[in-house]
Amino acid sequence: MRDAIDVDDAPLQSGKTAEEEAGGTMGVLNRVLGATFAVAVAFLILASSIGSILDGDDAGESQMLTPGDPVELSFGDPIYMPRHEECIDLNNGQDEAYAGYGIGYEPSLSIDSMGNMQITAHKDLRWGGEGTPFAPLLGGPLDSWYACEDGQMTSWDYWASWFWVSTDNGSTWGHGDQFDPTPGNLANSAIGSVTGGASECLGDEGDIAVDGNDVVYYLDTTLEDNWWHRFTEGGDSYEMGVVCQRMNTMAADDRPWVAAQGDGIIHYLGNSGASPPECTADSGRYWYYHSENGGNSFSQCYAMPGGWSTISSERDGPYVYVAQEDADTDTGTVQIRISDDYGRGTGPGPSDGTWAEPVEVGPRNGNCPEGYPVVNNNEAGTVVVVWADCGNGNLGAWDMQMAISYDHGTTWEESWSIAPDWGDVGGITMYPFVSISENNMVSISWYGLEYGEDGYTEGDEWYLLAGAIYEPHSGDVFDWVVGDETPLHIVTAYEEANGDVHALHDFFETVHGPNGEWMGIAYQQNIGVHPFEDYEEQRYIKFVRAQVLSIVPDPAEPVVEEGIQSPDWIATDP
Repeated sequence: MRDAIDVDDAPLQSGKTAEEEAGGTMGVLNRVLGATFAVAVAFLILASSIGSILDGDDAGESQMLTPGDPVELSFGDPIYMPRHEECIDLNNGQDEAYAGYGIGYEPSLSIDSMGNMQITAHKDLRWGGEGTPFAPLLGGPLDSWYACEDGQMTSWDYWASWFWVSTDNGSTWGHGDQFDPTPGNLANSAIGSVTGGASECLGDEGDIAVDGNDVVYYLDTTLEDNWWHRFTEGGDSYEMGVVCQRMNTMAADDRPWVAAQGDGIIHYLGNSGASPPECTADSGRYWYYHSENGGNSFSQCYAMPGGWSTISSERDGPYVYVAQEDADTDTGTVQIRISDDYGRGTGPGPSDGTWAEPVEVGPRNGNCPEGYPVVNNNEAGTVVVVWADCGNGNLGAWDMQMAISYDHGTTWEESWSIAPDWGDVGGITMYPFVSISENNMVSISWYGLEYGEDGYTEGDEWYLLAGAIYEPHSGDVFDWVVGDETPLHIVTAYEEANGDVHALHDFFETVHGPNGEWMGIAYQQNIGVHPFEDYEEQRYIKFVRAQVLSIVPDPAEPVVEEGIQSPDWIATDP
């Protein structure tokens, strides 16, 4: 039985109540974004509609949305991701109110056709004993790292990266099958990674994807290589046996991206920053790997030259998309690579296979700190790319751009700015992420900070923001609302002095429910002082669900591809 975590009594970061936060620190932001107003109006409309129906009057009923209309969203209470009860330690430096929650950052989120969701996130690699085995390089006393061991200060419950699962549409969250506590020190982990599996496979950060058969694929990188994990039943049944499965490729990977489709087709986009030594003479930051047997084996070393990149694919259809900066440069363009045949033909290479030449979808006027152009799609042929733009530098007013195609990327509407109108003061629109429902509701979520008259200063507050439009087109305007009334981070004096805008790290992710009636967001919140790292805070992963209040037209009947079969390959030995 998965334990539900009750967060109703957890204090806010500032120590104030939610009402105090909303009336104080939220004041300026809400006046600009209209978040509180939008939610209040939505509930008034809903209440009015119900009253009219009871009175026999249909004049107040909500109207079906038409293309370009904003979608009304109502956010529920956020949930913190749990840690194992036997690993809770009131002496490990956490605030007592948060001791039951796992420390983590940069969450990946995925969903299957039944609404089951999975989240992974970085562990805090410096939080496992007061020292580090890499003390000469990282500083501090020399010591091992520890996981869930009595007498040792630790934020780790197991050696792999976090892996949480919800099988009730996000109402409660627990740990995936066989991702149980693994007490011990780093030596235990080294042994376990050879002789064990699941939670014993030492990992640094990961990504998750789900194929057309609802098989969940979880890649967890060791930086030196990658481990693969597979689940069914939304994450409640582990399908990988008792020994960790290495990918045996992609040296020095830093930010893995995974997409899946059909019957066991996996796309892995690895960020090496340089040409891996095992690859061809091609060059590039990103390298593409292809599997058609659920990750048991991969094609090797197909270079996709460009800057920061992400990947997405249809779950049943044949299309695969990679969005990229055209180069590791301060300015340039955002481009997209497309395969219309599952990414096939790219190995052992060198060969372009079924990948078409890159197509430009919009300009880059600056180079935001580790800002990824993000691509996502649905089965109907809608493809969206979003990216933050920093033409005024890291501390100037940021922009946020979007490009859309309704024909599998064959033609693109002119990209346009979707940033809020913050007037002369400006603000930061960091890490926008896009999700698309099958009825063409496009939602964008991002980390936002609005400047005061004095620019980026100590005390400024970061928030989670989101908006959605039904079937948007170039020039349409999003109604942005606050998804979590608690600030995700408050700018420190150190960050102001150093122009540091990276407190919430590199990204977060969102999904739409299978019927498009809700969306879910996994994101990060910083709380309290970090026990070991100077100028850093404790980092926590949260999930929040937003109900769609608008009436969105039903999607067209999806095209069902032939050949989607039961995953017989799961029983195949690597």
